[in-house]
Amino acid sequence: MSDKTGARPKTLVIHIGDHKTGTTTIQNALAVGSIQLHDAKLLYPAKMNHNYLTGFITSHRKGTPLPKHLEDRDGLTEVAAQIAASDADYAVLSAEAFENIPAPEFYDLVETFFRGCADRIHIVAYVRPHAQRILSSYAEQIKIGWYRGSMQEFFDHNLQNGRFHYAPRFAQWRELFGEDFTLRPMIRKELKNGSVLDDFAEVAFDGRPCTVEEFEPENQAMTVRELALMYFLQGQFQEQDPWLRHTLGWELSRQLDRSRGDSEAKVRKLVMARDLAEAATAAYRCDAEVMDAEFFGGRPLLRNALRDMEKQSAPCAPSLDPSQFFSPEHLRNLTVMAKIIEGMLERQGKWPSYFHSHRIKDIERHKNARLGLDENGDPLEPEADAEMPAGSETAATPAPQGAAPTSDTPAQTPPPPPARVLADAAAGAAPQKDQP
Repeated sequence: MSDKTGARPKTLVIHIGDHKTGTTTIQNALAVGSIQLHDAKLLYPAKMNHNYLTGFITSHRKGTPLPKHLEDRDGLTEVAAQIAASDADYAVLSAEAFENIPAPEFYDLVETFFRGCADRIHIVAYVRPHAQRILSSYAEQIKIGWYRGSMQEFFDHNLQNGRFHYAPRFAQWRELFGEDFTLRPMIRKELKNGSVLDDFAEVAFDGRPCTVEEFEPENQAMTVRELALMYFLQGQFQEQDPWLRHTLGWELSRQLDRSRGDSEAKVRKLVMARDLAEAATAAYRCDAEVMDAEFFGGRPLLRNALRDMEKQSAPCAPSLDPSQFFSPEHLRNLTVMAKIIEGMLERQGKWPSYFHSHRIKDIERHKNARLGLDENGDPLEPEADAEMPAGSETAATPAPQGAAPTSDTPAQTPPPPPARVLADAAAGAAPQKDQP
């Protein structure tokens, strides 16, 4: 798809996901500037990602008012104008939420808003093999408090609605965008250098020479014990707004990841029960075969991934019952703290934006660090930089407005945010058993 702008050829790359395919790592790297093209300019018009644009898309599709929290954000028209005015050779939009928009409707959006701002529009997507996607998405839904059922129930629900039957969906994208649609398998050995960043740079920027600085991965798989903790904590917040639970879950996950020791990193991750893995193979074998034939040159990539999940499965489904991991005393203490924090969340406004801002600030710190600047944009002093402990923060985490200092903390020191309190408590809670 092209529409000559009359200037130097420009490509708009629209990265549409899927979920659970390294999108957060790609987006953070683009926002920080970890991908540097040697002979071309790159524009990434976002502080983190473009998922927020789905609000504008919904408003446009349904003719409904724009949500208030988006009124001050750049919408589809403004982003398209920014791309058109830029002298960049490549511009990138990235949002895994685009996965949920039907291809024909997305095509119409591209034609309406973006066709005239670039010479070529290239749609890039990654797909995670069926069983691995089901496992990862289930863990994600537990983390953000949006699902409370078993993995078997999650499997049955998505089998019924066809969410993980890939072939029909991706066939529509290819039919509409033709050669300007690229689908890559999210299988590490199939990625360039085993890196999703290297692979994305190769595909999105047409193999141009570039430097890719590995960006520390985010949204990593949690241990079974951590998921049991998240299941318990999110159970205390089910009356809260879904977006609050989402951002709180992400913040808790970030804090747990930072406090995780080397020994904890080796604790087993979530796996499928053998009977469920076999059911996944039976349910998705045909779809995997079509995907392999239509998109991956007949190589049995997704078919083999189903077999691999069967090999990695466990005789029984792992339990997320918190009592299998934490003592009654620890659960009681966590319940008390969760209730106190729930009261804080109800009294203060804009908590989702507050938790979300931590991720943006992390990206800004990484970006400044690449440029040799501190969090204020001032040059770092070599002495101060050399003395900074590895992994330390360059700025204190701001306290929620109106929060009172704890009894063990001087009045002038702001208390940690609610998510940090729970994460610190969880990190210090000894498991009742090593494994269920």
